[in-house]
Amino acid sequence: MIPLHLTHLRTSDRVRLEGAVVLPKRKGDTALIWIHGLGSRFSSGQTILHELSRACQRHGIAYFKFNNRGHDFVNKDVNPHTKNFGVGTSPFGGSGFEHFEDCIKDIRAIIRFAKKLGYKKIILAGHSTGANKVLYYMYKTRDRAVKALALVAPISDIAGKLKELAARPDGRGARKFNHGLSTALKLYSKNPEQLMPAEYGILTARRYLSLYEIGWAEDTFPYHNLKARWKELRSVKIPVAVIVGSRDEYLDRLARKLTEIFRKHAVSTKNFSGVIIKGAKHGFRRKEKELSIAILGWIKTL
Repeated sequence: MIPLHLTHLRTSDRVRLEGAVVLPKRKGDTALIWIHGLGSRFSSGQTILHELSRACQRHGIAYFKFNNRGHDFVNKDVNPHTKNFGVGTSPFGGSGFEHFEDCIKDIRAIIRFAKKLGYKKIILAGHSTGANKVLYYMYKTRDRAVKALALVAPISDIAGKLKELAARPDGRGARKFNHGLSTALKLYSKNPEQLMPAEYGILTARRYLSLYEIGWAEDTFPYHNLKARWKELRSVKIPVAVIVGSRDEYLDRLARKLTEIFRKHAVSTKNFSGVIIKGAKHGFRRKEKELSIAILGWIKTL
């Protein structure tokens, strides 16, 4: 059994984040902070949590995994952005309602908590949308406490959605994609927090555009756009690891091609690692041990 501690913290705007901490037997100064993906939560992916935290513990590294305000598709946390909106606005939080840019507040709060416990060297690891968030955090803050960045399953939501819709048997995927954007833009012009029609899932107009329109802050992995500048990744000087499952269901190209694209644009770091987990899908189910070995193997090189 690993000594897992359940706890919670508050962000600067008073959002409560629950989470888990696994401390090593021999305390060092390094902590791995895991940022979960879209609609997930700190208690999801327990096999990864177990494998990774146990490996960290063996190497004297503390492991932190907390909810961010986008946990679950809907949660009971009050959304601080809906106070001044009326009809069609939900007072709740969750991945369908969050403002992507608020990830800075969430990540900063977790780092602050880790530093209070004495961990001064932070490794940020983000899975799926969590990867977008940790890269955006570093681009905006240049936080000196963060010594390395792991982007785990860093898939473009735009590319993933286009792939999904292209598989429609009626061949109308592109029309569906464009109709979703036009619908969101119309709603956004009237009320950014207005919910999209039910066919698009539980998403506000703002969140839908954040996920699927080119150029929003969330579009940090723009390999779908040949004209993209990749300003976020290009700005990162600390070591970067990109870890991709070879069978990730959201890939629109070979995993090897994707890691090559990331390597091409990671121009400011002298330490880039592209890792492919053979046979792994987006959630790394049944490949948790291989993922853990890859991450700790990379950390040893830092």
